Order: sequence, then C-alpha cells, then structure tokens
Amino acid sequence: MPTGPDSGPPGSASPAAVSRPRETFAAGWGTLVATAGVAIGLGNVWRFPYMMGSYGGAAFLILYLVLVVAFGIPALVCEQALGRATRRGPLGALRAAGLPAASLWGALLLVTVTMAASYYGVVVAWVLDFAALSALGRGTEPGLHAELTASVVRQSPGLLVTVGACCLTLHLGVRRGIQALSRWVLPLFFLLFLVLIGRSLTLPNAVPRLLTYLTPHWGEVDAEVVLAALGQAFFSLALGGTFMVIYGSYLSPQTRIARNAAATAFTDAAAALLAALAVVPAVLALGLNMQRGPSLLFEVMPEVFRRMPLGSAFAVLFFLSVFLVALLSLMAAYEVVVAALVDHAGWSRGRALGALAAVQLVLSVPAMASPEVYVGWSDFVWGSTLQVVGGGVTVVALVWSFGRARALKAAGLDRLQPALWIWVRWGIPVGILATLLYGWWERLRGS
Repeated sequence: MPTGPDSGPPGSASPAAVSRPRETFAAGWGTLVATAGVAIGLGNVWRFPYMMGSYGGAAFLILYLVLVVAFGIPALVCEQALGRATRRGPLGALRAAGLPAASLWGALLLVTVTMAASYYGVVVAWVLDFAALSALGRGTEPGLHAELTASVVRQSPGLLVTVGACCLTLHLGVRRGIQALSRWVLPLFFLLFLVLIGRSLTLPNAVPRLLTYLTPHWGEVDAEVVLAALGQAFFSLALGGTFMVIYGSYLSPQTRIARNAAATAFTDAAAALLAALAVVPAVLALGLNMQRGPSLLFEVMPEVFRRMPLGSAFAVLFFLSVFLVALLSLMAAYEVVVAALVDHAGWSRGRALGALAAVQLVLSVPAMASPEVYVGWSDFVWGSTLQVVGGGVTVVALVWSFGRARALKAAGLDRLQPALWIWVRWGIPVGILATLLYGWWERLRGS
C-alpha cells in the first residue's frame, strides 16, 4: 500500500502518528480530483440552487463568491496544512496542535460530521431513487417525492445501497477507493452538466428570465443572508475542521497546499455555477417556484424534465451524475469517523466501517420520518452553523497554536504578506464569530 512520510514539524504529532505509516493520495491531478470531489457533492447541486432561491438570488451568489475567496480559500489551506502536518483527523490534529480543550472541540467536530452525514445520506439516497425511477420511466411523475418520503420503509432500500456503496469504496483504501472513484466521477459530472445546461438555456424564455433574476437586490441582504452565504461557502468547500483535515492527512509531501486549495475552490465554484445554470434557467423558464427550500431538486426538477422533450433521458443523466458526485462527499464524512476509530480506538478499518454503517442507519430514521422539518433545521444547525464553527476552530489551531513559523512551514509557504497573516489570524475567526452570533440572533428574532 503506498505510504507517505510525515511532513509536519517536530513535535506536531503524537508518537503514534509519526511511527505509523499512512497512505497518501497520488500527487498532482489525483489529489485535485479527490479534494474537489469531496467539496462538490450535493453542496452545489442540491443545496446551492435552493439556498440561492431562498436567500436573494444574485445578491446571494455574489456574496457567496466573495466569501469563498476571503474566507474559504484561507480556511482550506489551514485545514489541509493541519491535516498533513499532524497526519491525523480532526481529534488527533487538534490535540497535536496543542489547542486548549482540543478533545472537546474534536469531539464536537466528530458529532457534527456524524449528524450531518445522517441527513445528508438520506438526501443522497433520494437522488439514487430518482435515478432508478427515471430509468424505469417514472422519474417525472407528479408527486413522486411526496410518495417516496411518505414512508421510512420506502426510503430504506436506497439508503442501504448508498451506505453500502460508501463503505465498500472506503474499504478499498485511499488510492484504490476514494481517489480511483473521484478520477472518473468528476469529469463525468462536468460533462453531463454541460449537456444539461445546453438544454436548460434553450428552453423558451430561459435566458431573458435568467438575466432578470441575476439582477442583485442588495436591500434584501441581512445578517441571516450573510450567515447563509458563509455557511454555503464552508459547506460547498467541505470545510468544518473534518473533511479537509482528514484529506489533508493523506496529502503527499510534494503537494503544494496553497495551489491545491485555490484549484479546489475554483473547481468547486465552477461546479456551483454549472449547477445553477442547469437548474435555475429551467425553473424560471417554466414559471416554477425557486423558493421551495430543500425539496427544490426533487419537486421542481422532475416538473422541468416532464416538460422537456426527451425529459426522461435527461432525468436519468441528471440524477445519476448528482448521485455519483454526492457519494464522494458522503464518503469523506464517513472517512472522518472511520479514521478516528482506527487512529484513536485501535479498531480495524472493517470493524470501524461496520459500526459506522449501523450508527448511520439508525440516525437516519428521523430524517426519513420527517424530511421537511428535520432536514431543513439539521442543515441549518450542522451545515450552516457548526461546519462554520469547525472551520474557525481549525484556523485558530493552526495560526495561533502552531505559531507563524510552524504554520507557514505546515502550509508549504516560505512567507506570507503581513496583511494576509493578520487577516487569517484575526479577520477570519472574528468574522466567523460575528456572522454566527448576528445571523442566529436575526433568525431567532424573525422566528
């Protein structure tokens, strides 16, 4: 099994982390498809269009892109650097960094990723169901999503297949599993979505209505919208002190972290724009409602395909590509927990995967039983809030606990402009805290 030596600074990891060989991604293209694959997932296809529809359209889009550059890329560098320097997942990385109360913070991040995976896995299973039903000619039937989500039993087979596919791929390891699947899924995703965009933009009235929709209304932007955009930036980039820390621990010493982080963010933002161009023009052209929340993908898109020529064929392509790329993100969530059980509990990989699968199937029941209420609130709590918290904790762990010299060495940087260092050290943590507090205040006051 290919391995890579530890590249962290002396004393940055526990003795176990230094002595135990750790598998790494192949450098270059292989690393990019792995990190970009986990970043894209449903965050762009399922979540981004409905967040854009619910939080102000074009203004949300512009705000999201600004926050990706200002917060997302620096946080991504910090997470990958911390993972590679310590060769551990979130719990071990925070301990090795010397962060105060590291065990409590690490436990919170593990709970966050476990809970987020429980509802996210259900949504991925819905996508699989829609792909299968579309292949049978039923994918565009009215009310299909309501029929599917009316019963826990009805949703269970798709969830079992989804969880099983993730665990089987992860059992193959970092290169033969995660990286191998990412290599062909990511290009397929972009190719299929280019086809779908072509069809969406050629619908009658699609372009004029899209141009109207893309006029930003800045008066609608408030603290909750900023929190939603920041949460989307972190969710979309798979930030949160979990996914990218564990994937960072699999980076080879030759990988240039800053370059990989920028390329990952660019690829992810491109995927978000592709998803928006595939979904939004079609929804607007057909006069459908963009503000349908988490159900947008499953209630509006079948209606779009039903009104298209060759709609069933496009539905199969759409849901199949979405399922495959979503699987990459779900696998990353599982890998965080599995690696923690292997590293800290001494479990075998197979035992850890079996235990995780059982826990996920149990935790998924509330999401299947009450999808509208449970998934919506869970997405706000675990996605928009605690993933942002986790990202901030990781930034603090690297730039405060490591210190400037060790942090730059971990990131593979010789130097950093003083203004950028001040921004990463002070601006990002303070900005995250202020956005979270004010955004939650506005949401609670509004409710």
